[in-house]
Amino acid sequence: MKFTGLIASLMFLALSQSVSADNFFTECRFHYGAGNASGTLLNDIDYMVAWAGSSQSFNLGSFFTNCKTNNKTPVLISYIIAFTARADSGLQDCNVGTPSLCQQGANFIRYNMPKILSVYAAYAKGAEQNFGPTNKMIWCMEPDYEQYSENGQAGGGLTPAQCGTYMGEILDTIAHYAPNSVFSMDISPWKDTTFQKNWYTALNIKRFSFINTSGGQSTPSSVFISNNQTGCPTWAWVFKTFGTPMIADADYGTAGSATAFITAWQDSATLTARIKDGVIAMSHNQTPAALAPAIEAVRSKIPTPPKCPAGTLVAAPFEMKSAGPISSLSAISGKMDLIDLSGRIIDTRNIVQGNFSWDAWKSGAVRMHPGAYIVRLKVGEQILQKKVFVN
Repeated sequence: MKFTGLIASLMFLALSQSVSADNFFTECRFHYGAGNASGTLLNDIDYMVAWAGSSQSFNLGSFFTNCKTNNKTPVLISYIIAFTARADSGLQDCNVGTPSLCQQGANFIRYNMPKILSVYAAYAKGAEQNFGPTNKMIWCMEPDYEQYSENGQAGGGLTPAQCGTYMGEILDTIAHYAPNSVFSMDISPWKDTTFQKNWYTALNIKRFSFINTSGGQSTPSSVFISNNQTGCPTWAWVFKTFGTPMIADADYGTAGSATAFITAWQDSATLTARIKDGVIAMSHNQTPAALAPAIEAVRSKIPTPPKCPAGTLVAAPFEMKSAGPISSLSAISGKMDLIDLSGRIIDTRNIVQGNFSWDAWKSGAVRMHPGAYIVRLKVGEQILQKKVFVN
């Protein structure tokens, strides 16, 4: 990245290049997760799962405290649009009853986006306050989000571009209040591969570190994620096309009800096949006593995933500050500091005549953990700052 021109233009720094960072979990391996984990199972899982949105005020304090106490990554199934539409307009899940999200969900989003963003802000603030500003968390965004683009919607379905715009506003809101968040996007595996390419392009797949299944109906023993009709996506197709690892879930039924425990996710041959296809993690809704020993038994028999996300530096909203008036300069020379939130300067680089290479910075010895940082530019007596986060 090169910085040139007026100093005012630096107020819109957009640092989006890859940065060396630790894996989101404790190590690069296949990861198991669970919802209400306790006892010995806590020794064998890497993350814990909770659904966000059942209340319009933050109600997951104990979940985040539990994750922090047990050193587990929180994974939120963020169903806030659907929960809010259920509470405010009585809209049901599409496979439950009417009026449904498949009928009036698009209009609910059109007319209630400020409310949706306010609920997201409440959850992001609560997550940050209860889990800490330097701890990583993963948001699996809006299961069945595709349903709001269907033709059966009153007023017409949202276009993919509109869905992308609304999702971008949601991600920006989360990032503003919980900058250590990383994102995963739900897949609708009954839609064909042509749809998938257009859909994820509209949603800006580069903002997502993972793609996830939802509803617990994925098929670990099949090359298809769930639907096996011609043209539907396979696990391998998703990974090859987008290069994005997948998070799978199991044991969920209609309206989130529990179903039979799916044992195939503990079979070493099945896991090996899915890991090679890009599946990096899976979570169970059911947590029988046999799950912990089953995970222990299979760990040594399965390979390391072909890709563990290394993190991306992403700009987050931040108020600029100056020690003096910001003036217009045609050429900029100064120092740029990378600072963690404790105030420690991690590294410093020089800008000469408006030129600075972020790639040169990241290729050095700097080791950035997931979390929030401040990039500070000093030009003479003037200071310009931007909050960024590594996910």
